Amino acid sequence: MTNVLDRKNILSESTLIEPHGGKLVDRVLGALPNVMNRCFRIPLSKELQMDVEQLAIGTFSPLEGFLNEVDFHSVLDHMRLDSGIVWPLPIILDITEEQSSSVFKDDNIILTNDKNETLAILHVEDKYRFDKTDLSKKMYGTNDSQHPGVQHIKTLHPILLGGKINLIKKRTPEFKDYELSPREVRRRFKENNWKRVVGFHTRNVIHRGHEYIQLQALEKSNCDGLFIHPVIGKKKSGDFEAKCIVKTYERMMSGIYPENRVLLGLFSTYSRYAGPREALFTALCRQNYGCSHFVVGRDHTGVGDYYHPHASHQIFDEYPEIAITPIIFDKVFYSNKLKRYVCSNEQKISEDSETQVLSGTRVRKLFQSSQAPPDWFMRREISDIILHMMEFETNVFVP
Repeated sequence: MTNVLDRKNILSESTLIEPHGGKLVDRVLGALPNVMNRCFRIPLSKELQMDVEQLAIGTFSPLEGFLNEVDFHSVLDHMRLDSGIVWPLPIILDITEEQSSSVFKDDNIILTNDKNETLAILHVEDKYRFDKTDLSKKMYGTNDSQHPGVQHIKTLHPILLGGKINLIKKRTPEFKDYELSPREVRRRFKENNWKRVVGFHTRNVIHRGHEYIQLQALEKSNCDGLFIHPVIGKKKSGDFEAKCIVKTYERMMSGIYPENRVLLGLFSTYSRYAGPREALFTALCRQNYGCSHFVVGRDHTGVGDYYHPHASHQIFDEYPEIAITPIIFDKVFYSNKLKRYVCSNEQKISEDSETQVLSGTRVRKLFQSSQAPPDWFMRREISDIILHMMEFETNVFVP
């Protein structure tokens, strides 16, 4: 594994890291031209609405829209766009056969939400079919219908549209104060005089293992600040709901994290569960937000036993030209003997070290039986928030 200090992405003393591809994409138009009011309209799912917005505000830079056929296959086969720029995940728009009969190359079509409100314009550059089995195997390494990503692919319509988009209207944010664009976050970093920033991706509430990793990463990378950036879109059954994640991190921001060293934002996208591909994707997105470093944990963005626990670490060695630096963490344990957390890639853990780990399944069962996890696993301030939500609200875990 490449040492953090060996990577060639030394930043300027006065600037943040450049966006991936060298330019932060801006496809926000803001008003629909009158001549387009009668264009063909395609309604989007909540996930596709998120994709459109992230494309427009630059989170997925250098992408300016949905992938055409050449880029689609290049990403699947080589994790690069046809131009050669590293890009690991296909960002695609699927449509039905019936919709396809009304859409042609060079058309401008309107993309809408579930209220038929105009969200964006798609400038159609390509229309093509794809093989679901091929997509599943290349993207996830499996066609097993138990994999949540494969399940999603099986629901896709048979035809894809490629082309640049222009955003007309942003989604109404559920968490207005935290759903920040890359430009807004970069401005916050500069206001804080942060030049080196480590990003942290998660789909779970905060626990002490994550807290240990976050603060260790901040120290190891010699960064000025830590950017906590949880995913708030659709997740699999049993994951924590976004509102619960937000409340627990708000508590951390209120006097627990180091003062003036942490910024909380929310990533308006959904979990793909694509293992190493998604690890690379989550890092490049955070580079677009201005992060110079990025935490990559054991089995980062994985699910079940579909990926080797270190696959998400190793993929960064395959693409050494990317600018963001991964901060690698292996399995994290709580040591009864040392009375603190330790990481297996920093200190050899022997069998007599009395180490403890709690699985996510075990934690959910404790909460569902109105019990808090032990204090070594989660701060009592955090577990109390979750127990309170479980007593008075229904949306703590994804059904």
